[in-house]
Amino acid sequence: MLYSAFHHKPLILCESLKFFLERTRPNARKEFESLTQSLFERPTLDRENQIAYLLRQPANTIRDLLAKNRLHNCRFEQRRNRAERALSVKRYCDNFKIPQHDDYLDLIQKDQRSRVIVSFHCGDFLYGSASLLNLDRNKRKKYVLSLNRSSSAFYANLAAGFSHEFSATEHELLHGETDSSQLSQILRAGNASILLFCDVPPGLNETIEVNFLNRRAWFSIGPAILALVNRVPLLPLINYSIGRSSYLRLGTQIEPILLPSETLRCGAERITQILISFFESIFLKHPEQWRFLSLLPCYFSELNSE
Repeated sequence: MLYSAFHHKPLILCESLKFFLERTRPNARKEFESLTQSLFERPTLDRENQIAYLLRQPANTIRDLLAKNRLHNCRFEQRRNRAERALSVKRYCDNFKIPQHDDYLDLIQKDQRSRVIVSFHCGDFLYGSASLLNLDRNKRKKYVLSLNRSSSAFYANLAAGFSHEFSATEHELLHGETDSSQLSQILRAGNASILLFCDVPPGLNETIEVNFLNRRAWFSIGPAILALVNRVPLLPLINYSIGRSSYLRLGTQIEPILLPSETLRCGAERITQILISFFESIFLKHPEQWRFLSLLPCYFSELNSE
């Protein structure tokens, strides 16, 4: 039987088998050794309890939520790394809805400054961001800063899904190979959009503490600093799914202006807080769709210091 990452049925396990797997899984007390491992394996029992504490949910509810998250991540990787039939991909991409479609087109027509589009690893964020960038068919330069290089299969799928050729070498910048000066050069050249992610796990970017889930948490300060230093606006973007449809939600564009007597760092903290509050409203409704759910406690210094 052929399996498509674009069409799937849920896997159902009986309660006795779930209990057996719970007691025998090898990493019940061992932390993840890599970021990739955290996307597909269950966290330790202590980590599960921490997530339950942060989300104020029973442990059993959190285990089910994490199981859905691992399945979500697996399907995401399959769509990213395996070439599919053009018709299947086209149907999948047609399910992306942009309620603010007209507002976005009006914005980019009236405001042609370079901008930083700030997104989050939620839903199918790759196809979602491609859906938005594909609306702008002019000669505007568009870049995505990624943690990992996307496969040729993914770009083939994008071309089939959006009838538009996306070049990996032209559009994708690697996180570990690109510094802030290179990003600044692109923005200052004008007529460019750079897609950055504000929710990468602490340790991969410079971070700052903001309010999240009624606690202080560490999130990337880079997008806010980049916008302020280069005097370009930020546009928040997030993707999430309901049923078989995916939705793109845009936040209000943020101007790169410091308030009176505000330092650069204080301004960046204020802007980062706006971005994280925008993310939090969607996260609380669809936590299983956030790529890094299993790493949630790592964002909170109060838990890491225990």
